[in-house]
Amino acid sequence: MLGFLQNRFGIPESVFADHHLLRRRRVVWLLSKDDRLVNLASLPVESVGLPLLRQVKTHLKPTTAALQLLGPHANKNIVSLSLEQLRELVEKKEIKGKFGISPGYVIVVAETIIIGCALHLAGKLISQFPRHLFTEQTWEYLPAGKGD
Repeated sequence: MLGFLQNRFGIPESVFADHHLLRRRRVVWLLSKDDRLVNLASLPVESVGLPLLRQVKTHLKPTTAALQLLGPHANKNIVSLSLEQLRELVEKKEIKGKFGISPGYVIVVAETIIIGCALHLAGKLISQFPRHLFTEQTWEYLPAGKGD
C-alpha cells in the first residue's frame, strides 16, 4: 500500500511512521498510531480514521481526502491546472491535453491548492472528484478573526 504511494506520487514511507493502516474490504484506512487499536480491530465499526486508498478492480485509487492531506509530500504525477481548466474538468468530467506525466491516477492542483484525484489516460484527464465536492452553488468567503 505504502509502496504504491511512494512509487506513484513520491510520498516517502516515513510520512506514515506515526500511523497505522487498516484494511476493510476494498478500503485502506489511515489512523494515528496507537497500539491500543489492535485490541479494537474486531469491533463492528463502520469507518475509522481517514480513507486512504480504495481498491478499484485490480488498481489502488487514492481518495481525495488522502491526497489533500498527503499531497504536500508528493513530488511526481501532479497536474497543475489553471482555474479555467479546473472549471472545465469539473463541468465536463474530463479534459484533453498533454500533461507530461505517466498514465494512471494523478494529483490535481490549482493555484497551489490540492483539489483531488484524476485519472490520466492517453491525452485526457478524467475527474475522480467526489460528487459532493462541487455543487451549483458558490461559497462566500468569511475571514476569521475580524471581530466575529
